[in-house]
Amino acid sequence: MSSRRRLPLARTPRDVPARTHPADAARRTSRGREAAGRPALEERLSLSWRAALALALALIIVTPRIGLGATSETRLGSPGIFAAQQDDPAAGAAAAAVEFSRLEAANDFEALYEHMHPDARAVVPRSAVIGWYEHFQTDREPGELSVTGVTLEPWTWPVTGVTYPDAATVSYTQPYTIDGATTDVTGEVHLAPVDGEWYWFFGASRDFVDQQIALYGDDGSAVAFALAQGTDEQTPVPRDILFPDPLHADIDRFWTTRFQEAGRAYRPPNGVVAFDRPITTACGRANPDEEAAFYCVLDETIYYSSDFRKLIEQQIGDFAWVIVVAHEWGHHIQSLLGFDLGVVPDRAGDLPAVEYEHQADCMAGAYSKDAELTGWLDAGDIQEAIDMTELSGDPPGTAWNDPRAHGTGDERVDMFMQGYNSGLSACDLDLSQAPPADG
Repeated sequence: MSSRRRLPLARTPRDVPARTHPADAARRTSRGREAAGRPALEERLSLSWRAALALALALIIVTPRIGLGATSETRLGSPGIFAAQQDDPAAGAAAAAVEFSRLEAANDFEALYEHMHPDARAVVPRSAVIGWYEHFQTDREPGELSVTGVTLEPWTWPVTGVTYPDAATVSYTQPYTIDGATTDVTGEVHLAPVDGEWYWFFGASRDFVDQQIALYGDDGSAVAFALAQGTDEQTPVPRDILFPDPLHADIDRFWTTRFQEAGRAYRPPNGVVAFDRPITTACGRANPDEEAAFYCVLDETIYYSSDFRKLIEQQIGDFAWVIVVAHEWGHHIQSLLGFDLGVVPDRAGDLPAVEYEHQADCMAGAYSKDAELTGWLDAGDIQEAIDMTELSGDPPGTAWNDPRAHGTGDERVDMFMQGYNSGLSACDLDLSQAPPADG
């Protein structure tokens, strides 16, 4: 089971010195690092991995969280610079690409973000774009690019799988100066017109964007922009792009099928994002030492500590990890059905937090049975799920109405088995509460 990542100017600079441009997705790996001075999770297992894991799992499956998100203000003063020029669209695209490079050279990353394509702004938060640029240009000075060619042709943005029939691919050479030495870098930038102006795209893969979010946080700007634009009408992102990890994609398959059977509209989470250092999400700050996995209601995204996942898969198994994600997915389903999860479900809401947690355990059990029936599981996977659920129980003495209560290990296993044995009907879940599917 893996995770994912991605790229920026949907451009592909070649031979960029030292660090890679936004379009070089593969170079910004956020996984596999150990924070300096932080004991490795494996060390915390040295005496008794089961006992230590039980303590670590008290933090797991943290209930959905909510935070504040930022909105965007348009501040480009000369929209004509980016005009698509109906009489000569190639010239307009070339002029726009040059202007974007001038904004780069001026370190005007806010203006660059504001002139990203609306589809890109609905997916990529401002904090990720600006964070990437600030890091990328700490030791280099880009100059104005020179256009070497423009091709007007359909282009598909790999991040969402959406194709833009009127796109332009602009080839260029751009100088970068590092320590007084200037190097010319060749590359491409892909633009698409909206209302007579050219816009650019941040990222050439989903993985790259997720990496930048993990590195520089999610300030909620993409969610706010998407809500303002009414993105429900946009083309859905294909499952293999949104969830490149097949384990996560299978959970999405399960819920897509259940909602289709009920004739109800389903919207998947916006991603399952790994982080290995403190990040800022739309729900606030998250530290991998304190939170193993959680669902953020505001940006509808599941976040998890990459080290924690590694630990679970090594000590219990890969399906044990799937159960963590399946549980968080359950919180997403609760949100879709309009459950009042409160500011944070384990701090507010009419029902005690433990009721939401038990229902999510039941939904994870229903998914597990379906995965078993479809031949998705290996021998022993269900036992992994049961072990994981049992270990995730609250410490002895935790009150049932404790705001962070998830239930004892036995209680959680009971709820998991109810879903496993009887399906969603045992989970007190009514999918008819979701809006009807179109058509």
